[in-house]
Amino acid sequence: MGLTSLPIYSQDFYWNAAGARSMALGGVYVPSSSGALEALATNPAGLSVLSARSVDVSVTGMFARGSFTNSVNQDSPMQTAPGVMPYGAFGTPIGHSRFSFGVGVMPELMSVSDWRYVDAPGVAGATYGLQQQKAAILAARTAAGFAFSLSPRLSIGATVGLDYNQNTLEAPYIFQQHPALAGLKTLLDLHTSGKGWNTSIGAIARPTRKLTFGLAWKSETVINSEGTATGNAGAQFAAVGLGGARPDFQYSANVRNVLPQSVIGSVNWRVNPRWLLAFQTNWVNWKDAFTTLPVALTNGNNADINGLLNSSSLADGVPLHWKDQFSFHGGFERLLTESVSVRGGFAHQNDPVPSSTVTPLTAAIMGNQLTTGIGYRHGRYRFDLAYAYDLSGTARVQQSSLLSGEYNNSVVKLGTQAVTLNTSIQF
Repeated sequence: MGLTSLPIYSQDFYWNAAGARSMALGGVYVPSSSGALEALATNPAGLSVLSARSVDVSVTGMFARGSFTNSVNQDSPMQTAPGVMPYGAFGTPIGHSRFSFGVGVMPELMSVSDWRYVDAPGVAGATYGLQQQKAAILAARTAAGFAFSLSPRLSIGATVGLDYNQNTLEAPYIFQQHPALAGLKTLLDLHTSGKGWNTSIGAIARPTRKLTFGLAWKSETVINSEGTATGNAGAQFAAVGLGGARPDFQYSANVRNVLPQSVIGSVNWRVNPRWLLAFQTNWVNWKDAFTTLPVALTNGNNADINGLLNSSSLADGVPLHWKDQFSFHGGFERLLTESVSVRGGFAHQNDPVPSSTVTPLTAAIMGNQLTTGIGYRHGRYRFDLAYAYDLSGTARVQQSSLLSGEYNNSVVKLGTQAVTLNTSIQF
């Protein structure tokens, strides 16, 4: 999977749906005879609806806007460039049995913040001046799933997924929990990667030809990623009277990420052959996943720092304290001709990120999203195009819970747009 400068994307920060049709419907999953990708991403029981072998290929382009204001910056703009992300899946019924199978690669969690702003003075007035400040948490999921039709009206399914995670931090880093370093800061360049397993289960019920109900659960994913951390603490050393100490360092790094469990419930109503109404609600358990982001550094190569700490290792953690998230999605699909459909949708969700821990590098401002799209079918081919517009959100921080006051009285503004193109081929 290729990932290029992806911005924080509020509606799909944590992807519980994939594909252009779902996006156009406000994030609602609707089972489809050729929708293996969306079934693997949202409700694996949807694989049972596949009518033939199918290949889904999708590409999403994202565009962000944002600004940051604090005591030394005034509306500093986000530097994030447009990002492009391809993904896809294969699915098939298994012979004439009641089983279906699917395998695919899809986004799981995408957050990239890229800024250029002045580092505000901290302990003893230490500042690293104008800096490029970048943070990224990326996770892509490879999943395999099966579905079984218990009857024409009830199907169940399950997946097993392997998440590949990358973490990046290039910024002045303020230590938060280390007893000797809390409040001090250093330039830090951290890169880690790792893998973690998860599962999902789902069910789809069709009590009538017009109504379809869905329910799905996905487990949390624990990822211990490994890599390196390099940096330079020269400005902080000089500010506290340690200008003679060697400032540069290198460590082996470990970052522990926990991606949350989630539950999705949906209902689709086929009003008549030309109109479809679709609704969905999601619960994401951020409260138990994003409490603290633990960072462990070992095998430090700087003898001066090792002597000051009496150790070649140190551990710290970034407070997050996110809340659980509930989101509500609604969409419609109108069949204009036998081949062409138009779609629209709306999504609303509470913002799980408390203002006390918001910084430009951790902001994921979530709220309202408008979506639209079009679908075209021709024989065994299906083409879907979707556009999503996230209304600009604002996070205002009065008193930050982060040390040492650099983010007090700050304002972060974010907004995004996304376009997704999906092609499905049955054969």
